[in-house]
Amino acid sequence: MKYLLIVTLALALTACGEPAENQSEGTATLESTSEGEWIHDDLPAALALAEEAGKPVFIDLYADWCGPCRMLADDYFTRDDYREVLSTCILVKINVDNNPDLAQQYRVRSIPTLLLMDADGREIDRITGVMGSPEEFLPAISTFISQGLQ
Repeated sequence: MKYLLIVTLALALTACGEPAENQSEGTATLESTSEGEWIHDDLPAALALAEEAGKPVFIDLYADWCGPCRMLADDYFTRDDYREVLSTCILVKINVDNNPDLAQQYRVRSIPTLLLMDADGREIDRITGVMGSPEEFLPAISTFISQGLQ
């Protein structure tokens, strides 16, 4: 099963440059952005990659209409210091509007919600909301992620 997920992800990455929204459903999309490489809306693929890589999973639960969510994506996660810290994880963005069952499963009451999970999908910790400037929030993210590396 792991092999199938890895092959599916590899095929998605080489799909002739086709935009993610035009790819078949159920296929993980790994998008390289100024924030780094994020898997979009496919937690099972991320968990499989995490198991293979021996890394925790960092999940950004967001919505397109959410101002603080866009601020995290545009002003925080794009910074080199954040990308360095986040590089120790498998990165996943889950749009709660497209995945309401997943948001309910993980008891997301407010967005942005950042979850840290192990490769088995067990929650290690969570942060809800954005706290302070990028400089002020980075130590919280670093500590948050270091819990998953222990």
